[in-house]
Amino acid sequence: MSLAEQVRRKLRITYSDPDTDERVDDIMEQADADLRGLLGIDDDGFSFEQPGTEQVLFLAYCFYEWNDALDDFGANYATKIAQCRDRWLVKQYVEEEQAASQL
Repeated sequence: MSLAEQVRRKLRITYSDPDTDERVDDIMEQADADLRGLLGIDDDGFSFEQPGTEQVLFLAYCFYEWNDALDDFGANYATKIAQCRDRWLVKQYVEEEQAASQL
């Protein structure tokens, strides 16, 4: 199932019309940009289509934005956000250390 299909399922959208499709696309684009920044994802090859905590956060972000409740997202998912951010920071640190050791 594609990420867009998963988002539509999470939002319980069973129909298709241009306005709804455009809004879902806009929300997904914003979720991608915001979560990459929030989680510290600097890997251009990373996709939220991969199962895991990042995907859970992506779907939740879309759900909250769809329901105009994005203010609650950060508070309700603070622990998961912090865990993901820590994991990405460690990954970035390890890559930088490996690159530095090869100089």
